[in-house]
Amino acid sequence: MSADEAIARRRQQAIARLGVLSGAGDPALTALARVSSYVTGASAAAIHIIDDVEQHRVAGVNAPLGTHPREDSMCRLVIDGDRRIVCADATAEAQFAYTSFVGGPTPVRFYASVPVRAVDGVAVGTLCSWDTVPRELSGEQLARFEDLAEEVAARVELTRIAAELGDAASHDPLTGVLNRLVLTDRLAHAFARQLRHDTDVLVIVADVDAFKPINDTYGHDAGDEVLVTIAQRLAASVRAEDSVARIGGDEFAVVAEIARGGTCVEEIIARIRTALSAPMCFAGGHYQVGVSVGSALAEPGDTVRSAIARADAAMYERKRR
Repeated sequence: MSADEAIARRRQQAIARLGVLSGAGDPALTALARVSSYVTGASAAAIHIIDDVEQHRVAGVNAPLGTHPREDSMCRLVIDGDRRIVCADATAEAQFAYTSFVGGPTPVRFYASVPVRAVDGVAVGTLCSWDTVPRELSGEQLARFEDLAEEVAARVELTRIAAELGDAASHDPLTGVLNRLVLTDRLAHAFARQLRHDTDVLVIVADVDAFKPINDTYGHDAGDEVLVTIAQRLAASVRAEDSVARIGGDEFAVVAEIARGGTCVEEIIARIRTALSAPMCFAGGHYQVGVSVGSALAEPGDTVRSAIARADAAMYERKRR
């Protein structure tokens, strides 16, 4: 792999890690673009993320969000050269002869763009400002413009960290499904909606029949594989609006709100049991793992604790059979 290919790969990995493309239109990034326009005195400014194929405008002032082919992008020169570019009149610069932005009746003339870098230093995009009339930047303006590019990078990283912390606080780190705390909150909200909308709330509990022997015989990595498989199968068996959580070591729960007279409870439970009854792959082989499933419909006066307890009791009743 060449050095350029290695950098391109790092860039793609950084863009994916940051998740910035899903946050297009972020008000904080838009505000930084607006300040950039003020600092340079130009009519437009934008924040671009540039991958191997496209330029993604994720924030801008007097510039619509969206994608543009990388090969026509002016900012790709900043990324490829890993350097800032500032010019009073881009139409007089041979390096921009390839791009449509310097053609037509209102070509880009003033152009300033500096790299936006991930924490490892790789440039993932640019802070860019432009105008249809020529202009010069003072040293102070350029310094403040580069300061703003660093603020953009910091904002993107902080947004990623906040998202990861939020995910860590709400999800089980091994299986990726919700944790017990969040499930409790979801169930409480479901009870509140049940009173307003005359719905049923179904609570399902699933527990591995002999989890300790799996760990003792095949090791804890194998046990983890079983738990991940159960979580994945539960998530695949229910609707997107249903909640799946790990509520104990090898115990999972599902909360589903059902319109009365709508989806059949027995069908939901049967679908889950069928999914969990198939052999599971762990420790290099396929093995049958027993998983007991119990359920309960919420009753008037139920609390979160009592609803889960009744589903749990139903699950243990099946386990004893």
